[in-house]
Amino acid sequence: MAEKDIDKLLSLTDSKYRLSVVTAKRAIQLKSGAPSVLAPDVKARTHNLVTQAMRELATGKLTVGEQLIDESRFQQDYQRQRQAQLQAQLNAERERERD
Repeated sequence: MAEKDIDKLLSLTDSKYRLSVVTAKRAIQLKSGAPSVLAPDVKARTHNLVTQAMRELATGKLTVGEQLIDESRFQQDYQRQRQAQLQAQLNAERERERD
């Protein structure tokens, strides 16, 4: 995959180093539960998160830059959302047990 779109990916950043950092950060976001911008059929064929991140960058749907959401804030927001989901599931299970 990388060889096919590498020129397009390199044009998004100023260096190979920045491209590798951006790709790694996006892979971490995906691992943390960030929604993918890829179509479900393309995503299903991609099990490697780094490859998925590179394919997402190649679509042009993601923005690369300095003034983006802070990684720690993203992680905190995701953890809060996940905790709220788990709490809602727990509450629903407790309600079913009461009935």
